[in-house]
Amino acid sequence: MSNQVGIAQEVLERLLVAKGLLSQIRDLPTTRPDRITLARQILTAHDAAELALAAIACHLGLLPTSRQTYLMEYFPAIQKHHPGREVAGRDYFGQLNQVRIYIKHLGIFPDPDQWKRVGERTWAYVSGWCQDYLSLPLDDVDESALIRDTGVKQSYDSAVEAFHRDDYKAVFELLAFATGKLFDSNKALRNLVVGLPKAEDAIKLAAFGVHANDFLALQEFLPRLVYSREHNPLVKWEQEKHGHPANWNRDAAEFCLRTFVDVALRIQDAAWIPGAIDFEAVYEHKVTAVVDNVEILGLPPYNAIKPPYQIVVRRLRKGDSLRGIVSRKEPLLSGLMGPESKQTVILTITSWEEKFWGEVEADKVKVTCVPRNNSVVRDYFPDLPEIDYIP
Repeated sequence: MSNQVGIAQEVLERLLVAKGLLSQIRDLPTTRPDRITLARQILTAHDAAELALAAIACHLGLLPTSRQTYLMEYFPAIQKHHPGREVAGRDYFGQLNQVRIYIKHLGIFPDPDQWKRVGERTWAYVSGWCQDYLSLPLDDVDESALIRDTGVKQSYDSAVEAFHRDDYKAVFELLAFATGKLFDSNKALRNLVVGLPKAEDAIKLAAFGVHANDFLALQEFLPRLVYSREHNPLVKWEQEKHGHPANWNRDAAEFCLRTFVDVALRIQDAAWIPGAIDFEAVYEHKVTAVVDNVEILGLPPYNAIKPPYQIVVRRLRKGDSLRGIVSRKEPLLSGLMGPESKQTVILTITSWEEKFWGEVEADKVKVTCVPRNNSVVRDYFPDLPEIDYIP
C-alpha cells in the first residue's frame, strides 16, 4: 500500500526484518518490566536498529568499509550524506549499545525506569530514518514486496487498488483469487479450500507460524471459489452465512489485506511433508463378473411412479468388467430381489465414466482396487499395483 519504487529488494528485506523485531516490543505495557524481559527488549531493539541502519547505508551507497561492522559505525558513514548534521539518535543508541555490552558481556542489567520504553523510542528513531533517507515511514514499509509468486502478488495488488477505491466487496473477491493461487502454488498445502474456515487447517498452518484465529477470520470473510469447465475460478458468495454487505467494510478489508500478507509470507516457503493420501484420490474399483448374465439394478426414470422401483441398468457377461466406486450394502432391502435373498450381500456401484448408479449381488462379481487414470497417479504414483478389495 506504499510507494517503494527505487528501493532495492535487499534493502526492503532488512527493513522488514527490523520492523518485525520492533513490532514485538513496540507496544508493550509501560509498567516496570522484569530485568530478563527488559534485557530481551534491549537486545531486540539493538539488532533492529542495526538492521535498519545497514539497510539505509546500503541504499545510500555509504556502507562502512571495515570487515566487521557494528551498530555505531553506521552513524558516521550515513552522516556523509549530510555532513552538516548528525544522524538522529546517535547519542541514544550509543547509550543503548553500551547497555547491551553490559548485559551481554558483564551480566549487568540496566535501570528498568530508564529503558522501559526502548521499543517505542527505537521504533520512532527507525521510522524517522526511513522517512529522512528513503521517504518511506516504517509503518508504510510494505511486506507484500516479499511475496514471490507473481500471480499471487498481482491479485493482492488488485485487492489493494480496490481498497483505495472503497470497493470492499471486490477486496475480498480479489483476495480469494490470491489465496487460491497461494494454496495451489505450494505442494505442502493439501486440501485447503478458499473461503472455508476449518480449525484443522488453522492448526496445520500454525506449524508455519500462522496465527490460527486470524486465518480463520480471513477465511470467514472470503467467498468460495468454484471452477468453470475451462478451470477458471469464479467467486461464489454464501449469502446466508457471511456473504452480505454488513461484512463488506473498511475495517474488515484492512484486516484481511494485512492477514493475507502475513499468511502468504509464512507459508510460501513451507517445506513439503508427506501426508496420507485418500483412497479415492488414487484408486477406484474394478467390478468383474464371475458368472454369466450379472444384473446391475438401478433406479428407473425420475418420472416413473409405478413399479418396478428398480430396473436393470447394466448386464455383464462372465469376465466383463467396469470401473467405479463400490460400497457394501447389507442387508438387502425387502422385495428388491425376492424374499429368499434378504441376507444377500449387496454392493452399490457408482460409475461416473458410464454415468450410472446401481446395485449388484456381491457373490456374482469380483472387486479389486485399480489405480485411477489421472495426472496425480501418472505423475506421482506411476507404479501403483492393483490390490484386493477390503469392504
